[in-house]
Amino acid sequence: MHVRNFFTIFVTLILTTICLYYISYSIYSEKKSNKKTLNLGLDLKGGISMILDVSEKDLLRKLSENSQNYFFTKALEKADIKKKENPNIDYLSFFINFLNQEIKNKKLNINLSSPNLFGNKSNIENINSNSSDLEVEKFLKKKIESSIISIQNILRSRIDRFGIIQPNIQKIKNSNRILIELSDIKNIDRIKNILEKKAELHFFETYSFQEIISYFETINKFYNKKFHGKKSFIDFLNLTHIKSPNLVGLVHIKYKKIISDFLNSMVAKNSLPYHLHDVKFLWGYKKNLDNFLQLFAVKIHDEEVSHSLNGDMVTHAYKSFGPLNEIFINIKMNQEGTKKWKIFTEKNMGKSIAIVLDDLVYAAPVVNSVIPNGMSQIYGHFSTQESNDLINVLNTGELPTSVKIIQTDIMGPYLGKESIRRGIISFFIALLFIFIWMFFYYSIPGLYADVILFFNLIFIFGILISMNAVLTFPGIAGIILTLAMSMDTNIIIYEKIKENIRNNISILTSINNSYTLQGALSSIIDGQMTTLLCGVILFYFGIGPIRGFSTTLIIGILISMFTSIFLGRLFLEWHLKKYKKISFRNLNQMKNMQCDFLSKRKWVYMISCILIILSIFSFLFKGFNLGLDFVGGRSYVILFDRKMVPEKISEILSKTFTENGKPSFPRVGTFGDENQLKIVTKYKIFEENNQVDEVVLKKMFIALKAFFPINFDNFKNIKKDKSLGILSFEKVGPIVAKNMIHKAFISIIISLIGIFTYIFIRFNKWQFGLGAVISLIHDSIIVLGIFSFFHEKFPILEIDQTFIAALLTIIGYSINDTVIVYDKIRNISKKTSFMMKETINQGICSSLTRTINTSFITLLVISIIFLFGGKVIHSFMLALFIGISVGTYSSIFIAPSIVYDCYKKSVKK
Repeated sequence: MHVRNFFTIFVTLILTTICLYYISYSIYSEKKSNKKTLNLGLDLKGGISMILDVSEKDLLRKLSENSQNYFFTKALEKADIKKKENPNIDYLSFFINFLNQEIKNKKLNINLSSPNLFGNKSNIENINSNSSDLEVEKFLKKKIESSIISIQNILRSRIDRFGIIQPNIQKIKNSNRILIELSDIKNIDRIKNILEKKAELHFFETYSFQEIISYFETINKFYNKKFHGKKSFIDFLNLTHIKSPNLVGLVHIKYKKIISDFLNSMVAKNSLPYHLHDVKFLWGYKKNLDNFLQLFAVKIHDEEVSHSLNGDMVTHAYKSFGPLNEIFINIKMNQEGTKKWKIFTEKNMGKSIAIVLDDLVYAAPVVNSVIPNGMSQIYGHFSTQESNDLINVLNTGELPTSVKIIQTDIMGPYLGKESIRRGIISFFIALLFIFIWMFFYYSIPGLYADVILFFNLIFIFGILISMNAVLTFPGIAGIILTLAMSMDTNIIIYEKIKENIRNNISILTSINNSYTLQGALSSIIDGQMTTLLCGVILFYFGIGPIRGFSTTLIIGILISMFTSIFLGRLFLEWHLKKYKKISFRNLNQMKNMQCDFLSKRKWVYMISCILIILSIFSFLFKGFNLGLDFVGGRSYVILFDRKMVPEKISEILSKTFTENGKPSFPRVGTFGDENQLKIVTKYKIFEENNQVDEVVLKKMFIALKAFFPINFDNFKNIKKDKSLGILSFEKVGPIVAKNMIHKAFISIIISLIGIFTYIFIRFNKWQFGLGAVISLIHDSIIVLGIFSFFHEKFPILEIDQTFIAALLTIIGYSINDTVIVYDKIRNISKKTSFMMKETINQGICSSLTRTINTSFITLLVISIIFLFGGKVIHSFMLALFIGISVGTYSSIFIAPSIVYDCYKKSVKK
């Protein structure tokens, strides 16, 4: 006992000290970039908004196998000029129209399917000599579209590896642009580098310094004639400082452009001797401490090997350390790459090869032996951050074409500052009601449960801050669930103590017995472990809101198990030792309650089947009110003449944006200054034409006319340096892409399998696992059915990312509830005939006080936050209220009934 108490006090003091340190440091430290802090997601704090331009020009060059056809290159140049004039032009259509016009005017005997355009080896499966221009255009459009989707997925993967929780990545419709919104970025240059890096990996033979010096001496004369500078070309190269024979120059960073421009000039190219006709000059990726860059000369003639050895062949990149703790990056290739790498290293024995990523040389090692296993290694004086970023882009793959960030803006929180403020206030009001209820229901032990809850909050937020975690709205859902489970743990223990006291067991023995596996711990561990298992699986397989939810859920469960079991026991024992007694209020409540729940199971099955059938019918014929996250919308950036409150603008526009009598609440947040808002609406999103765009814009202008002393034409015209009105307009695709939905579905299925397996092992009967899984599916279908059936009447019943978090919370709560009932049944069955009807009924009855108490507290919290938290979180809280109500019903009526019927049938067989 003394050892246990010492351990509890020691761990609690250490955890409290560390967590309070991080919390206080996070609040009071001014240098936010240099401290541990709780980063808030886009929904709670906002972040940075970027628009990326996908290079259709590079993609067309790639599809044409870098065609040098004069009219092809001229069409690309014309399309580039046109795009600069109007960024929203259809680049491909303009390119093809200009190319066809030139071919027609010059009366050339070529078309788009010609071998020197797109009818090459790469496209042979889709384009042949008989393909019409229309067919080729369709093929090119399809390729561009698939490339943009591929880029979205690669960028999402890179951002996930960067550690950003729940980024928003959307394709801007009818364009080659991607909108990316990221929360709380401290190093913008680093994230830009990660996003823009194409990850085009190549391996080249190199020219030595001795092979290239005579050429430099030749062009040095032309440089002096052309530039008449104080320094010669040779001087800029600092040849006397070169120590490696693989380098051909060491240039100060401020002269990089001068040297690059001269080496790429026609004078320099025309001076190349024949034996250097395949030379290409590349810079090293990193400057040294004195700001000098390395210059390399590589051979690019070996198309079959060097260019075909690329990033697509990398299966895995990882980090290792040398004897002096230097960082190496190891690259493992696939089967095809392994074969080519062996040939390449065999051919270049004793020579240097350049490992080139995006035209920058990362290493130029000497080949000392043939490498047959497809391994290569880069060593380039990497910092830990640089090596992690490089491994990130190598593992996520090569972008099909280059991308460029063309716009960066700071954006406010999606939920709005006022909504967040109200949400925080409502959360503390809810906590106050919990504190009052626990004291009212359990007297002094209830106060200790309140103290434990307070410790939980400190520990959860302290750990999240120490991890530099990102807290999002789904993450808050995870915290709410763990707090509910923490209170549930205390309630289970207190009810067990009350049961022992009713059986005339002394208070000290009752407390000690309740904190054993034979007492309350078995129920607690099984309930918490099933939810924890669900959280771990969701974290491993999930993305976006699922991972944010599971992170806080895992931390919260581990913390609540420690505080409720160890700290709770410490408090009760200390109180008993000091005051010699401790009282539990309402000792006789429901003690003799007997109810035959199973006799009503046919009615229960009938009611549930009707609800499920109606739900499925509603899915098929009424659908859902899908939010912006699933359907996308029209996005406007609007400049006002004063500071605006986003929630107020959303309320005004919802009265204007009505379809079939249903108001549509747009997402409104600050964008840059507080007088500049970003408004995203799904109003008439499925109607896409210029007339509808005009209608939506006009409705918006009329609704907001009080804020604009200008006419409609001035409001809608997009011009530079505009003082009022629309600054930009895009149609954005959904945030939740199809692959995200697929991964979410897979992660939930795996969670259900995991839950079934755990319950089967712990309860030694498959019927328990089946009953739990069926009840979870039952709860999810009914919640979705209610949102589907009533969404036309109640517009707040919207399916978005927060609804996903609510559904996951419902699953976590419901499985915990069900397992607690199961555990009661198992404990009673050890004393009576196993799986008899009376045993299950008695198990349900004996857990009823705990079930009602926990559900009441949880529903009370949800109701308070719903009433005081503002409209933005109404949908989320309503989903939780419905789901926990249905989950409580299924834990009492559905899951035990399925266990009984399945077991009865198996016994008969």
